[in-house]
Amino acid sequence: MSHPPRYSQLQRDPWRFFQRLFADARGGHSSERVAEKVIHAALVLLAVACGTSKPSEQPPLRPSVVDAQKPAPTPESGLYSAQEALRDVLSGELEYIGTGRWPGVERSRACAFRNQRVVIVNAYCTLNEAQAFRIDVYSPQRGRVRIYAEARGAVSARERGDYFTFLVESSLPPGSAARIPPLTLAMPYEELRRYEQRRYDAFLPGCFGGEQNDRQIGGCLDALAPRHSEWNAQNRSFLDHANADWYRVIRQMRALAARYGVNPVD
Repeated sequence: MSHPPRYSQLQRDPWRFFQRLFADARGGHSSERVAEKVIHAALVLLAVACGTSKPSEQPPLRPSVVDAQKPAPTPESGLYSAQEALRDVLSGELEYIGTGRWPGVERSRACAFRNQRVVIVNAYCTLNEAQAFRIDVYSPQRGRVRIYAEARGAVSARERGDYFTFLVESSLPPGSAARIPPLTLAMPYEELRRYEQRRYDAFLPGCFGGEQNDRQIGGCLDALAPRHSEWNAQNRSFLDHANADWYRVIRQMRALAARYGVNPVD
């Protein structure tokens, strides 16, 4: 007659221990008694494993890299506003893309960066700060936002009340009729420049507003004309007062321009 397995066998040979338990069940031992032993043994085995295992070491976190194959997030409703674009710029660490010519900018060179949400272009990426500052923010899902400011002196050293020109433009991603390949966050600089050139040449519908030379302007063009009230409601507070995100992005772009920028070309 076989003897019931001892719990001391559990540490030496867990598999053999449980074989013996099931043999007891087949040999006529009470099913309740065997079940009790199985539960008890499982708890002992778990305690042994926890007591003898070493804590696993987790690798340190690394900065995220843009994954061109990552599924795109669900687009938000409404036109892309200045506040949303600035939040997207500040949502993660920026990766440098390149420096070079930019459509519509003659003497200066632009610098482009990206994170997991957007591409941002500093249109006047100069070593010496100019009196004008402009960023173009591109979201594959939401479209493009352009913010332009001009003051009598360096924009980074001034606030909204000092600007005599402060404008925001918004446009949706190009539709299929425009025959423009869609923007991706993984685009290299030259491909990004060609994308903007196609947009520039296509005169896509958009909304704009703000102050130009101390005069209020605004409107929406073509298919977006009925949405001017919506766009104005989204952006009016920012156009009147700016916000902390705007000043933070200016400082960030100026710091990056000191590293990646070039002086204007004569």
